[in-house]
Amino acid sequence: MAASAMAASAVAASAADLPVPGAPPVVPAYRPAIYDWSGIYVGGQVGGATMNDIFTAQTTTALLNAGTETRTNPWSVVGGGEAGLNIEFAPVVVGLEGTWTSSYLSGTQVQTAIPANTSINATSASHWYATATGRVGYAANDLLFYVKGGAAWVRVTYSEQPYSFNGYNVQQSINDTRTGFTVGGGFEYGLNENLSLKIEYDFFDFGSQSYNFNALSFQPVAGGTTPVPAFPVGIKSISNMITAGVNYRFNWH
Repeated sequence: MAASAMAASAVAASAADLPVPGAPPVVPAYRPAIYDWSGIYVGGQVGGATMNDIFTAQTTTALLNAGTETRTNPWSVVGGGEAGLNIEFAPVVVGLEGTWTSSYLSGTQVQTAIPANTSINATSASHWYATATGRVGYAANDLLFYVKGGAAWVRVTYSEQPYSFNGYNVQQSINDTRTGFTVGGGFEYGLNENLSLKIEYDFFDFGSQSYNFNALSFQPVAGGTTPVPAFPVGIKSISNMITAGVNYRFNWH
């Protein structure tokens, strides 16, 4: 009995020496990273654009009847830069953006005039576009869908060049910076905290503007003596642009 008691005591003492089991380790719950679109950004874009200009004779002249239309539809590669500001109220993102885009859009259309063997070349060319817009979008983490709209400007050159009118080839060019509006939209994908890629479509409308070609430069040929009379023309201009770009964002955290 004494031996049994001693053995039991030894077993109890050994059990008392064993460490008390601890609580199971706490594993933190998984939370997906939330992409933050807030910040100031700068970037660049490249793409293509089309321009649809309609020249309309506003009065009847020796060359054209009033209401005669001539259309130019050039297209070209475009490219430029942008800067903006985003503020995210998840999942809504609002912001402001300014862009400047260089273009090489230039198109000429030949219009048959009233006198026999006479024609008019109407040429329109845009040199750059600039915008100041607001943006609002929906952020699905690192993917942002957005629409935009605001003011737009375009630098243009318009030329009228009648051929073989009473022995004269004449031409006049008018330069102007036109004001209009733009609307568009696109999506942007965040590669990391700072870099993002985007694809965007923009529509530009600059309305209709009247120009009076009344200071033509004359180049007499074949002994001609009669100058071409000036004539007022209304030019309606719209453009479409699709670009892809990259932005670098300076985060606020």
